[in-house]
Amino acid sequence: MTLRNWRLRSFVVAIMAATTVMVVVLVVAALLAISIPALEDETQREVQLQANDHANRTQIVLGALESRLEVVGESHALVDAEVFAGVLDMIIARTPMLRALYLVDANGRVTAAGLDSSMSRLRSEILGSDLSSTPLLRATQATRSTTWSDTYLSALSGVLTVGVATPAGDSHVLIGEVPLDAVMSTLEETGSTRLAALWVIDSRGEVITESRHGPGARRMNLNGLPLLQASLAGTPLPPYIDFEGQRYHAGLALSEALNWRFVTIAPTGLDNPRVSRMVIAIGAAFAIALLLGVLLSRSLAQLLLAPLNSIIAQARDTAHGRQGHWPRGPVVELNALSGDLEAMAAHLQSLNLDLEQRVAQRTEALAESNRSLQATLAELERTQHELVRAEKMAALGGLVAGVAHELNTPIGNGLMAVSTLQGQAGDFRRCMQAGLRRSDLDAFLLNVDQAADIATRNLSRAADLVTSFKQVAVDQSSAQRRRFMLDEVVDEIIITLRPSIRRLPFSIETDIQPGLELDSYPGPLGQVLANLINNALIHAFEDREQGTIVIAARRAEDGRIRLTVSDDGQGMDASVLEQVFEPFFTTRKGRGGTGLGLHIAFNAVANVLGGSLTASSAKGRGSCFELHIPAIAPSMSETGATA
Repeated sequence: MTLRNWRLRSFVVAIMAATTVMVVVLVVAALLAISIPALEDETQREVQLQANDHANRTQIVLGALESRLEVVGESHALVDAEVFAGVLDMIIARTPMLRALYLVDANGRVTAAGLDSSMSRLRSEILGSDLSSTPLLRATQATRSTTWSDTYLSALSGVLTVGVATPAGDSHVLIGEVPLDAVMSTLEETGSTRLAALWVIDSRGEVITESRHGPGARRMNLNGLPLLQASLAGTPLPPYIDFEGQRYHAGLALSEALNWRFVTIAPTGLDNPRVSRMVIAIGAAFAIALLLGVLLSRSLAQLLLAPLNSIIAQARDTAHGRQGHWPRGPVVELNALSGDLEAMAAHLQSLNLDLEQRVAQRTEALAESNRSLQATLAELERTQHELVRAEKMAALGGLVAGVAHELNTPIGNGLMAVSTLQGQAGDFRRCMQAGLRRSDLDAFLLNVDQAADIATRNLSRAADLVTSFKQVAVDQSSAQRRRFMLDEVVDEIIITLRPSIRRLPFSIETDIQPGLELDSYPGPLGQVLANLINNALIHAFEDREQGTIVIAARRAEDGRIRLTVSDDGQGMDASVLEQVFEPFFTTRKGRGGTGLGLHIAFNAVANVLGGSLTASSAKGRGSCFELHIPAIAPSMSETGATA
């Protein structure tokens, strides 16, 4: 993994800033870990206090109203009916929470009514109304005590109302209607600036009203809420409730008069305004601390790095050969570094002078070695060229030996026929002197014909051999380009090699596709084939009593000629096969092998014929040398070869 390269100032600033960030993060984490639970506990306590406060305030307001109605009910027996009706109107006018007061007799009939100005026109309709079936009236008549009702829709005023009834005398009941809006207005006045939202829940579990910033539960029934269940069961209240996928702190207080439950809720976590404000404040403090840390880090880094930069500048000047004063400063460690670098610079200068002297000496020695190596290389190149030429001359020598051996038989036969004819001519001359007979003449003519036939046939064979040998010799002694048939060149090569293999128990077979015409260099091609055949004779059949060499040729799909020379000899192992074309590599070192035959063949194929030569073999399975050459060879200038 590649590490990023830092400038020292940036690195120091980054380290100091990272340290500041880590410290601030730890402090912030500690503050949040301590403060958030404390704020949550405080919120929970305040929520419960607000619930108690709402219940107490409502109880006080409704208790005052209840007391006033009880006084009015007790005064019923002291005044006549007309005066009492006026008292009811006066009470309505002086009590904003009351909208109507009904005096109901024992039969449930309204005998007197006090109404606010909006309902005064309904007085005639209300008087005489039958309220005997009203649960509130029946409960008060049964208990003869003040009773409050749940919310209901007033049958007389048509307004959602909370009813309160108190005994008036021995048989009458005084019923007051308090509009729900009037009760709720007192709650809104006391809770407009409160942290928690308020639910007012009646005895049936229905939400009567909800404060403006509540989560939207109005007119819902929350009887299944675990908080209400715990309240009804008298068990400890849970500190949280889950509503609409969100968790809230919850507090609950009961109003004994109305049997209402006042539930206050405040969101938890970041939805809690106190927590969110604290997080924002801490975040702002974190950002400010980080900014100050970065600014201070830059200043401190500059102060720390100023003397170090001076040391670096002096080190750079010293590296470029400019001497100067090594700085000192207030930091002990940097002074020690400057002193050590100064001593190192002096020591390096001394070593540099010594090194220059050594370099000069080594340079001279290397130059001398280089001259010697160049001379040796030139000598090796001359030796290689001499060996290659010697190899070619050896091949030509073998060719000459083959020519001499092959011509010996036909020329000897012709010479014998001519010498025999010469003797017979002497005999014929003597016969003529003694007297020529016809039978002698016929015998002499017969002998002349036979001798002429023998001489002609053998001299013709010698002439053919000389022509083939001459063509092969010309081809192998010079790289002349011409058009030729591949099978003819192969046959000529085999003819030149036949004298040397006639006495060996090995055979050469050919399988040349007819009609393969090449425009190439037959001399190098013949030399390649001769080297491959001689290589097989020398190496493949060593210690073998028989063997076969097969020369095959086909035109490949790409138009090139695929020529193979294969044998069924002993083959080569992998280590020999890897080096078989390298110059001077031979397995017969010390036994007449030069190691150049296959190297010369490889170079001739690549540099003259424009093809490739590869070898494949396995120990005990013979070898195969494969040539891929174009039918039209490239020119010498294209391959860079020389004749």
